[in-house]
Amino acid sequence: MMWLRAELHCHTNYSKGTKIRVEGLHPPEEMVRHAKHINLDALAITDHNRFEGAEEAEKIGKKLNILVIKGEEITIENDRHVIGLGLEELIKPGLSLEETLDRIREQGGIAVAPHPFDINNKGIGKEAIKCDAIEVFNAINKDRFSNRKAKRFARKHSLVGVAGSDAHCKEMLGYGITKIYAESDVDLVLKAIKKGRTLIYGRYVPIKVIKQWSLARINYSYSSILEYIAANYSYPKRVLCERLLKLTKYSSGKVDYLFNALAYLGFACATMYSLIKTPFRS
Repeated sequence: MMWLRAELHCHTNYSKGTKIRVEGLHPPEEMVRHAKHINLDALAITDHNRFEGAEEAEKIGKKLNILVIKGEEITIENDRHVIGLGLEELIKPGLSLEETLDRIREQGGIAVAPHPFDINNKGIGKEAIKCDAIEVFNAINKDRFSNRKAKRFARKHSLVGVAGSDAHCKEMLGYGITKIYAESDVDLVLKAIKKGRTLIYGRYVPIKVIKQWSLARINYSYSSILEYIAANYSYPKRVLCERLLKLTKYSSGKVDYLFNALAYLGFACATMYSLIKTPFRS
């Protein structure tokens, strides 16, 4: 038995968004190689409603001697998220929480409630009690209060806590680490998590890294964002958004100071909003 350093929440370029099409930046091989480079022992690939990345990563992991846990961040009803770890095949989105949990466990996997109290309402809130573990630290949460609430909720209900970087590029890996007391075997790791043999080590992804990721995904999705703006926004909001979008073409460059300011302003506003909202999040 040994303590394995595990990243339990990360995305490859198979993960796609809605308004901004590109979400994950790097292919599975780059994510696995970087995980190995930063001395992780285990890596869970949890793409949004996709499974190809996990399957590809598993093959690469065997070559590099790093344990890859196949997973999926599943969008359930009401656009909320649940992570399945230790899966063998895709679980379709849009099901109820109970149906999704049943399908995860039918495959011998475990269910994790990611960012349960996040201010975007993508978590399942207090229904996290139905899962096998709860993410008490998410390294890219826009605020600090939702993580604190998740940690208090887990302690109150004696739930197993895990951490996750929620990495959408390789530079985000390793900020939310779960140390798991188990042998390097997927089934044994899952059993250890269920039994609570975990330790949490978390620090927030630097705003600089999040800004660079945001600009990259905007540029990769430039045409589809323009189409969305044209179809959904009216004057003057449409013109303002188009001009702001055009500025991303000049980064990095003289306009970087503007994006730095916007990034810090965004996090400040999210923190204030969370301070007001989190106590009432169910």
